[in-house]
Amino acid sequence: MEQTQLTECSREHALNLILFKSMIAIIIRCLALTMTPAQSLQTAISDVAVWRKGDQCAPHKPLLLLYVLSQYRKGHSRLFNYGNEIDEPLTRLLIEFGPKRREYYPNMPFWRLRTDGFWTLENTENCRPRKGNIQPTKRELIENQVSGGFDEESYQTLQKNPALIDKLAQQILTERFPESLQIKLAELLGFDLVTLMRTRDPRFRDMILRAYHSQCAICGYDLRLDGALVGLEAAHIRWKQYGGPCEVNNGLALCSVHHSAFDKGAIGIDEDLKIQISGGVNRSPIVDQLFWALEGQRLHLPKDKVLWPAERFIEWHQTQVFKA
Repeated sequence: MEQTQLTECSREHALNLILFKSMIAIIIRCLALTMTPAQSLQTAISDVAVWRKGDQCAPHKPLLLLYVLSQYRKGHSRLFNYGNEIDEPLTRLLIEFGPKRREYYPNMPFWRLRTDGFWTLENTENCRPRKGNIQPTKRELIENQVSGGFDEESYQTLQKNPALIDKLAQQILTERFPESLQIKLAELLGFDLVTLMRTRDPRFRDMILRAYHSQCAICGYDLRLDGALVGLEAAHIRWKQYGGPCEVNNGLALCSVHHSAFDKGAIGIDEDLKIQISGGVNRSPIVDQLFWALEGQRLHLPKDKVLWPAERFIEWHQTQVFKA
C-alpha cells in the first residue's frame, strides 16, 4: 500500500515538474516576443555557450565576437572569410589573451558559434567534420572558402544602431574578462572607452588594500600623492568572471604594471607564495629590474595568515592564466 502511494506521489511530482518547465518555457518565449531586436541580441550574446572542462575555460568565442564587432565598427561587410580574415588575427588574440596552449584552434569558435542563435556560415556544404570532431579542420574551412558572421537580422540591427556595437563589446568584456584586460582589449580593438565603464566592487578593493598594508604584493610599491594612493589596485587571483569570489584570499594588492602582467600570465605564484616569471618575458634593463629581479622572491603578504592567497585560487591561476 505504502509503495503504491509513493509511486503515485512520484508520478505526480514528475508531472508537476514537467508542467512547471513548460510554463517557464512559455514565459521565456513570451518575453522574447516583447524584446526589441537589440535586446534579443544582447541576451543571445550573454548566453553564448563557452567551452568548459572543470576549472578550464576557453575565451575563444568572446575573443572572436570582439574582433568581429571591432571590424563591423570600421564598416566591414556582414561575412568574414575564415582563411583571409579570421584565422591569423584570432590566433594572435588567443595567444595574447587566452591560456597558454601547445596549439590554438580559431576554427573552433568560428564553426561552433552557429549554434548560439545569431551566427551564420556559408559555403559549408563540403565540410564534413571527422568522426569525434565537432568542427572541420582549419584546412577544410580555408579550402572551401567558408565565410561567417552575424546573421542578416542581427547585422541589420547593428547597422541601424551603431552604438549597440560598443554596448555589446562592453557586455562581453565585463562578463568574460578581468578589469585589467578589459581596457587593453578595448584599446587594441578600438572600442569607445567612454562607454566602457568598468564595474568595480569598492569593498573588495578596500579589503585587499587594507590586508596588504596598501603596497604591491609583488614589488612593494606604495606611492601616495598628498596621502592618496596612486596606481595601486586590487586584483583577483581567480577571475570573478570564472567563479572567483571577492574575498581577501582570492586577491592581491598590485601596482598597475604588475596587475596587468599578472592577468596576462607574465607573472605567476607558486605553492610557496613565491614569484614566478614567464619564460616568454623579454630581457632588458627595465624589465630585468621590474620582473626578473623579483623571480623567486616571496610575496609581500598580510600579517594574518588567514588572509594569504588560498591554494585553490593559486592553482587555478597557474593552470589557466600563467604562461610558464
